[in-house]
Amino acid sequence: MKTILYAYNNAGDGASKLAASLGIKKVSHLRDKPVKNKLVINWGCSSLPRPVLDGFIVNMPEAVAKACNKLETFKAIKEAGWGEDIPEYATEPQEALKWLPKGIVVCRTKLSGHSGEGIVLAEKEEDVVNAPLYVKYIPKKRELRIHVNENGVFFVQEKKRNTDVPDDKVNWKIRNHGNGFIYANQDVEAPEVAKEMALRAIIALDLSFGAVDMIYNEKNDKWYVLEVNTAPGLHGTTLEKYTEMFSTYQEAVCA
Repeated sequence: MKTILYAYNNAGDGASKLAASLGIKKVSHLRDKPVKNKLVINWGCSSLPRPVLDGFIVNMPEAVAKACNKLETFKAIKEAGWGEDIPEYATEPQEALKWLPKGIVVCRTKLSGHSGEGIVLAEKEEDVVNAPLYVKYIPKKRELRIHVNENGVFFVQEKKRNTDVPDDKVNWKIRNHGNGFIYANQDVEAPEVAKEMALRAIIALDLSFGAVDMIYNEKNDKWYVLEVNTAPGLHGTTLEKYTEMFSTYQEAVCA
């Protein structure tokens, strides 16, 4: 069985690297020929053209659509019976205001934003803005990205302070590249409870694989799932791990 890759952004660096590493072709978004008897790696697409749907899909588009939407992700995990795995959230500002003044409200103005896009942190009532999703801010000691498929965890990364970024440019509440953080994988381990929660998250979303972003709150000694990525950044060891994972997937499907 041949394997092809269908990416949400065919010009994306990660998709191109993955296809090259696996020695497979990326499918054009204009494809009009059926792909029966082919393994289709869906790289972050919430919809696929009819001809591509005739293949054996790894990550169905409807599952990716739920994962891309922060609110739908939380709903799916809660409906699966694992509501304790996620932070407290609300869809009405009146509910979110109850977390003040002792807490912080994370106003998510974009449900599909990434890298902190669309996030407004409100510490006072007047700072709360209209948003489709409000999340109770949880102070974190660690932030992991746990890469998992149906068989379990195959790679773990942790957000670490980029020492090249000046102290006054670092934002410890929203940890992304622009705020002075990078993903590291050397000497990084995830506890079993976090691994189990990551696996539960992709099960709840009906995904075949995903990169689950999680935080750890030391005061409550508790991990929380924040979101699941279906087209994570790929470079270095991350690319190697995904190449290994999909190569094993190909062997299993074609056996």
